[in-house]
Amino acid sequence: MGSPEVALVGAGPIARIHLDAWQQVGARVRVYADDGRAADLAAAFGVRAAGSLAEALGGADLVDICTPTDTHPEIALAAIAAGLGVVCEKPLAATGAAAAAITAAAERAGVPVYPAHGTRFLAPYARLHDLVAAGELGTPAAGRFSVTGCHPTPWTGRASAESGGILTDQMLHGLDVAYWIFGEVVQVYACYQGQVAMPAPAGAAATGTAVLTHASGAVSHVTGGWAPPPVPIHRAFHVTGTAGSVSYDSAWTPELQVTSGAVEGVPRHFGESPFVAEIREFAAAFAGGPPPRVGARDGVAVVRLAEAAARSSWTGRPVDLTATEALR
Repeated sequence: MGSPEVALVGAGPIARIHLDAWQQVGARVRVYADDGRAADLAAAFGVRAAGSLAEALGGADLVDICTPTDTHPEIALAAIAAGLGVVCEKPLAATGAAAAAITAAAERAGVPVYPAHGTRFLAPYARLHDLVAAGELGTPAAGRFSVTGCHPTPWTGRASAESGGILTDQMLHGLDVAYWIFGEVVQVYACYQGQVAMPAPAGAAATGTAVLTHASGAVSHVTGGWAPPPVPIHRAFHVTGTAGSVSYDSAWTPELQVTSGAVEGVPRHFGESPFVAEIREFAAAFAGGPPPRVGARDGVAVVRLAEAAARSSWTGRPVDLTATEALR
C-alpha cells in the first residue's frame, strides 16, 4: 500500500485531530458524517466530503471511526464486510460483547482492527512500557495512574449515568495503560462520585477510582477526574518494581523521574503529538509493517475492564473476572 485512502467517519474534535494526523503521514482522506458537518471539516483540510457511508467506503483502503461510541459497531462491521481495515477511536464499543463481535468479524474476514488507545502513544507511557518490558524495574509490583480534565459538557447525551460515566470513558485511558503495563486483571473494585451523566450541567464534576488486581499479583490504582472548565488536562503515574521506580507528572519540570533502576537514555521532556505517532504506526501496519502496540483484542479486554469497574461501582462489591463469564 502506498499512500492510503482513508474514509474518516465523524466530524467532531477527535475527527479533526485524526484527519490532521493522517495528512501528516501522507494519507488521502475523504470525510463522512451523518450530522451534516462533513463538508465544513473537509473544506477546512482541503479534502473531499462523501454523501453517504457507502460512498465513503467505496474505494477506500481503510476506515477511521471517530463517532459516538454507540455507533462504532455498525460502522466497523460495514467496513469489515467491505474488506477494509479499521481504526476506531476508543472505546472500541460500549460493551465487551459488542467489541468482541467486531473483533470476531475482523478475524474471520482477515482484516485488522486497531483501537485508538492514544495514551499508549504518549512518550512517557511508551518509555514506561519499554522499561518494564526490558526488566529494568525488576518485577512490577504496583502502579498509580491518574488523569484529570474538563467535564465534556458539549457531549450529545447519548451516554448516561447508567453507562458508567467517567468509569467507561475517560478512565479507559488509565485502565488500558494498567493492563498494558501489568497484564491480565483478575479483580476490579471501583467507585465514582459526582455528576456522571452527559451532557452535564454547568459546574459539574465527577471522579472515579478503580483498583485492579493483576494475575501476576501486582496491584494498580487508576483514578480519573472531570472538573468544570477551565481545568487543564493533567496526567501522572508512579510505577514501582523490585529494582526501581518511575514517576511522571505532566506538571513537573522535568516531567519524568527515575528512582534507581535504568537511568541512562531516559528522556525527561516529551513533545510529539501522540495522535501523529499513533496514526503513523497504524499506517505502517496497514502497509505491511509490524503490528502496532495495540490491537483489537486489547480493545475488547479494556472495554471489559471498564464494564467491570461500572458493575463494581453500582454494587459496591469487587468484580471477580476469573469467575464472570461475561467479562472474559
